[in-house]
Order: sequence, then C-alpha cells, then structure tokens
Amino acid sequence: MPNIWTHIHFSQSLLDTLEHTERFKILSAYVKLGAQGPDPFFYHRFWPFLESKGVEEVGMRLHTEYCGDFLLDLIKQGKEAPASSQAYIFGFLTHHILDRNTHPYIHYRAGYEGNKHQELEVIIDTLLLEREKNMKTWRNPVHKQIDVGKRLDKWLIRLLDTTIKKYFADVSTDLPGDYIQESYYDMKTAMRVLYDPTGWKNKLLGSLVSSFSHRPVEETKDYLNINENEWRHPATGETKQESFDELYEKAFDEGKEILTLLLHYWQNGSKNALEELKDKLANISYDTGEPLHKNLINQFSAPIV
Repeated sequence: MPNIWTHIHFSQSLLDTLEHTERFKILSAYVKLGAQGPDPFFYHRFWPFLESKGVEEVGMRLHTEYCGDFLLDLIKQGKEAPASSQAYIFGFLTHHILDRNTHPYIHYRAGYEGNKHQELEVIIDTLLLEREKNMKTWRNPVHKQIDVGKRLDKWLIRLLDTTIKKYFADVSTDLPGDYIQESYYDMKTAMRVLYDPTGWKNKLLGSLVSSFSHRPVEETKDYLNINENEWRHPATGETKQESFDELYEKAFDEGKEILTLLLHYWQNGSKNALEELKDKLANISYDTGEPLHKNLINQFSAPIV
C-alpha cells in the first residue's frame, strides 16, 4: 500500500477533479480517513506490549480476499447512508484503486524483509508530496488530516462491522467489541507518536520508528523509477518498466471512471451504473493487482531499500 500521505493526496486530487462532490469536500476528513482503506486495522494496539486479538488479520484479509465483493457491498449500502459515511466510502474506493495499481511496484522494490515495505512507502510519500504540493511531510502532523472527531459516526461503525462479519465470520467471532473505533483511535495515536519534525525520535529510537516516520529523503536512488528501469511483477514475474508516476496516473484514470459511476449510482440509483461498477472493480487483490481467482502470491523482488 502507498502510505498515508500518498493516499490522502490521491483521494483529494480525485475529489477536486470530479463533479458533484461538493458535499464530500465539506467532509474531507472522512474522505481522507476512508482513503486509508483497511490500513487502520494494522495499527490496532500497535504498542508491542499490547495484543491485537485478530484485528490485524482483518486488515490483511480485506486486502487479499473478497476485494470487489466487499467494496460493492459498501457501495450498495452506502446509497442510503449519511453524507459522512458516503464520504468515507468514496475515500475507501480510492485506497483500493491506488493499491491495486501501485502495490506490485512497491512489493518488488521493497522486498519482504522486516519493515522495508513501509520504509519505501514513507519515502515515496515524502518525494511525491514535496514535488506535487511543495510540502515537507515530516513537518506536517498527518494525524490531523484523518481526525473526524473523538468517535466515529455510529452508522459507519455499524456498516463496517456488519460487512466485515458477513465476509470474514471465522475471524470476527474473536474481535474486540469496539475494534473499529479502537483502530481509528490507535492509527491517529500512532501518527502522533511517529510525527518527528526535528528528528530526535529517529535519533533516539532508531529502527523502532525510522521505517514508519517521515523524514527528509536523500535521493541517492531512483525510488520512483523515473528512469523507467526494468522491474518484474512480484507475483506473475512479468517484465515491467513503468515509473511510479505512470502507475499513479493509471490509477487516477481508473479512479475517475469508477468514482463517476459511484456518484451516478448514489444520485440516480442507476442499475447500469451498478453493473459497470461491478465490472470495473471486479475481484482484484489490493496486494497483487491481479484477479483473486488466479490465487497468486507475491514472491519476486529486487529491493532498493
């Protein structure tokens, strides 16, 4: 998954590009939170001395199982949802679209050792936001971007909980009662802890935080593959040359199509729009960017971090 700032930037760029999104711009914090997709579940009880009780597994399985089915369910239930929950679902879709297009490159160039995946994503966050928004990620507290208040909307919690339990009943029986609210709170807390504008936390805590904390990047490597060097799809082995920017633009084009259909369905109840959404979302893994029925796993890599 690209990291938090890249997902925020992607969702906001789509929000600014598409028509009929005014009500979501007012609720942009919900869009930005939704743009984190299943990732908040990875932060549940993130302190090493706390037990997460299966919540992290929910995050992983949302990335790799029933991907399109789950999203389509959110869309259909979202038709009658409050505006804040619709804004969240809008953002959630952007997460899936960006992940499925850029994740293969991230996996191949980060590898599978330790926290290298997060390290590359955080580097890309910093490079992308500095170039596109002239923003220093390490000087901007990102937890404020996803803060929708002390507690999540009850309608949204019920929507996520019932849909998760529908598709992942085997895991959901062991989940804490307030796991969705806790994951939201814990992600905000983690982002506050990792915020390190002066760098003292990275110096003091080293590898405990360095892979997750935004800091200035020394561009000694072509992290974004601007030179279009050859790389391989981590699951299929297929040879690729796209830069991260090209993958991002491909995702952006997909996002415009899919989210236009989403808005059309919510506004008019169009069955044709819903069928097109089903077709375009398909059941594609966030992780491999490939159809789930292929049962592919990521295995190839040539890390640059």
